Amino acid sequence: MIDHLRDDFGVGPVCRELDLSVSAFNARRRRPKSARRLRDEQLIEHIRRIHDTSGE
Repeated sequence: MIDHLRDDFGVGPVCRELDLSVSAFNARRRRPKSARRLRDEQLIEHIRRIHDTSGE
């Protein structure tokens, strides 16, 4: 969400509104994806394929 809003408002103001420090935001961006996140991305792709082939 912050990435989406950063061009219009900047990272600092968006983080303040979300009660999140800019350093925490930057640290999270640099962290590698978790095993859970990677698995979720695989499942989303699988679900989309099934949805597309079923005629939506």
